[in-house]
Amino acid sequence: MVTPEDSPRYPYGNCLYVEDDIPAVLDLGAGGRAFQEIPCEKVQLALISHSHFDHLHGDSFFPRAGLYAGKEESKTYSDENEYLKFHGYELWAEMMPGIKRVAFSEVKPLPDDVPVKPGFRYIPLAGIFKDMERFQLGKTEITAIHLPGHTTGHYGFWIEKEGILFSGDMDLVVAGPWYSSNSADIGQLVSSVQRIREINPGLIVPSHRRLIFDKIEKRLDQYIGVVFKRQERILDLLKEAHTIDELLEYQMVFHGRRDIYLLFWEKMTLRNHIRFLLWEGMVEEVEKGRYKRC
Repeated sequence: MVTPEDSPRYPYGNCLYVEDDIPAVLDLGAGGRAFQEIPCEKVQLALISHSHFDHLHGDSFFPRAGLYAGKEESKTYSDENEYLKFHGYELWAEMMPGIKRVAFSEVKPLPDDVPVKPGFRYIPLAGIFKDMERFQLGKTEITAIHLPGHTTGHYGFWIEKEGILFSGDMDLVVAGPWYSSNSADIGQLVSSVQRIREINPGLIVPSHRRLIFDKIEKRLDQYIGVVFKRQERILDLLKEAHTIDELLEYQMVFHGRRDIYLLFWEKMTLRNHIRFLLWEGMVEEVEKGRYKRC
């Protein structure tokens, strides 16, 4: 595991280096100082869990590596419109009226070992992968496992022989899942947690916390339980009709003072809950932009 010098939180993430006939790295966001610990110039393959900045920014450290990403998000690496749609930024004017979107690096400055800034940039891919596609590196075989919900094309990487799952942003943090983009989906998130249960890994390497090797079932329950508790709270509030802006006042996702991006992501999280509840027939839109429990 390649771990950032600082806490493995945005803009950093843990990565996994596999030393084999085909040296490989899983994800690219550990930071320049952390990557000095491995022979980056020898790495031939980089598998990317999903197209969020904290999993991508270190691509330039691996000049010989072919970059592979999930087919569901492959266009976000080459098409700016697809990138904006993926994040939900094309909804900014609707969700954040009167507030100009500025670069995220202006809101949250980056450390000096993060070589690029957030935002769209063209990243050439050597190829794409799909669910259950296998990569044979020599003695090590890695299987791409589609685990959507965090994003539509989020993948984990399963090293079955060792019982290791690199779980990306299915990271089992106490705060629960992040599902705040246009690409996120609550139903898929629940299914992905169930799939991790079925895989039954002995060791989980997450992007944003330390290694997880005990009480995995309990941690999965706690992780997805955050979503269920939030949904119960929303359903309770929707006994009376609310808009998303009115639900925002209850601070169910991010607490305390919130910058413009935290406000946007909280609105998007609430929007994703509403989308799911509408799909399940549990709420209805009683007038434009106002929702009530059925």
